[in-house]
Amino acid sequence: MVLTKALERLPGAIRLMPLQLEKLPLDECRRLLLEEGGSLEGFFDDAIRPALERALGRRYCALFGPAIALGLLSWGVAAVALTSDGQALIALAAVPAPCILAVGGMRYQAQKVQ
Repeated sequence: MVLTKALERLPGAIRLMPLQLEKLPLDECRRLLLEEGGSLEGFFDDAIRPALERALGRRYCALFGPAIALGLLSWGVAAVALTSDGQALIALAAVPAPCILAVGGMRYQAQKVQ
């Protein structure tokens, strides 16, 4: 629980889990949906939370492909440069996720400033 709360405070961290979104009041969900650039038009109360989940995830889905490509590239360079393929796998495991979170967080902060 302590680790989960610490991770939620990191820049770029978002609430995606339906269980987390169910705990939020409906007014807060509406506010977050508008903050993410979504629209409330045509949504009934039961459709707000799924729409918010889609809006929150959209920012990171666009970064998934490029981050995986960067991870594969870093693995390829590490596999050529290092003598062990096992050591190169660390690059494949350690590059994509931080890239997605860092770039997604920076984009979000830039949007909030504007």
